Amino acid sequence: MSIATMDNAVRDDEAEFRLDTIVRSDGNNILRAFGELDVSTRAEFVHGLDRLAAVSSVVTIDLSEVSFVYSGVANAIVDATYTHPGKIVIHAPARSVRMVLDVLGAGDLFVDAPGS
Repeated sequence: MSIATMDNAVRDDEAEFRLDTIVRSDGNNILRAFGELDVSTRAEFVHGLDRLAAVSSVVTIDLSEVSFVYSGVANAIVDATYTHPGKIVIHAPARSVRMVLDVLGAGDLFVDAPGS
């Protein structure tokens, strides 16, 4: 297993945004986000997700440390399920994040543990 942190952490007055990529030998890889997924972090998040999905059997998006998700990021997650069918699952979103994803029809993507 290897862990890589994306080079561009973004810090604003509210929270620090960071993405960690965990690459496992079984191809079930994890994209772990921290902070807020908002307009300013959307492009970096989508790029990281697409890049990891291209080389993975499954990508678990770990949102356990995300405090806010912008609808544009949530839509990008849903869009990724069409671009990478059967590869995207979501772990541990906070209630507010889960509600946004549920409204967009992503409720069936939730899993109990990262990499499961």
